[in-house]
Amino acid sequence: MQTERNLLKRRDIDALKTVAAAFRSGPLAGLLDSAPELERRSGLTREEFEREYRFRGRPVVLDGYAADWPSVRHWTFQNLADRCADVPVVVDSYRSEAARLTTFGEFVTRLEASAGSGADPLYLQEWYYRTVAPELADDLPELDIAQYDFRRDLYGEAASTNHQLWIGQQGGITRLHQDAYSVDVMHAQIVGEKLWHIMGPGAELLPGPGGAAQLDALCASPDTRLMRFVLRPGDVLYLPALWFHRIELLSDSIGLGRKCLDQAHLGAHIRQRIGELLALALNPDELRVTHSELFDVVIARARALADRMDIDLSRLRQ
Repeated sequence: MQTERNLLKRRDIDALKTVAAAFRSGPLAGLLDSAPELERRSGLTREEFEREYRFRGRPVVLDGYAADWPSVRHWTFQNLADRCADVPVVVDSYRSEAARLTTFGEFVTRLEASAGSGADPLYLQEWYYRTVAPELADDLPELDIAQYDFRRDLYGEAASTNHQLWIGQQGGITRLHQDAYSVDVMHAQIVGEKLWHIMGPGAELLPGPGGAAQLDALCASPDTRLMRFVLRPGDVLYLPALWFHRIELLSDSIGLGRKCLDQAHLGAHIRQRIGELLALALNPDELRVTHSELFDVVIARARALADRMDIDLSRLRQ
């Protein structure tokens, strides 16, 4: 079985710990504060965005692009809890041992009660709110710059609906990763602030002759393209496919994630989806060990996609 050498792309526990530690100390940590700021633009038209950024694969922060959204202007944790008090959510779903089903109202109550306690920050990741709280959709308009998303043609309208709310407590961290399936990332900041660190798709962290990660080489390589920026309410990030990113919550935060498949990446997208499904079908026992924190998340995603595509998982063929 082939093993990915680039530690930034691996999802086994040892690689995750190595990369996480590199952001806390050592040469990479030393570069973070001096990393250049990602370009910010305001007042771009859709045509200018596509010509200058999407077609050229360049990330950018669209300054205040969503500032007029009702969610940006009016949402607070408390009024959202009042509206969605009994809506079921799974908190900390990215940590299998900590994941638990609760209600959104209880999540906010616990978030407020644990502030400053020193406990691990609470995080509600990938909340597909449109399926359980569709009344929130009017406060989060569709982005006009996201209309190129090819997944509508590939999977159908229902399956392509992937608007996700990320709601977390100050101090929460999303580890460095690439989003799966070669999709572009758009992220609108609704409440609070997030510090992002990003690296280019060509960034590599390789093991040296003795097995230790070659962090100096990562920092010195022009392919790493390390940048930083803070997203504030109303800002929208465009991050092309396969860019690495890591997020720290500077305050209690609400953000909207929107993924888009550019038709130029269709072949890679299909190969990655098929590869993941084959791995789950043919090698589930090993994947439970090597990817324990992600296994249940991936299974849930696959089941949700099958449900939205009206696929009967109990049958092998029609």
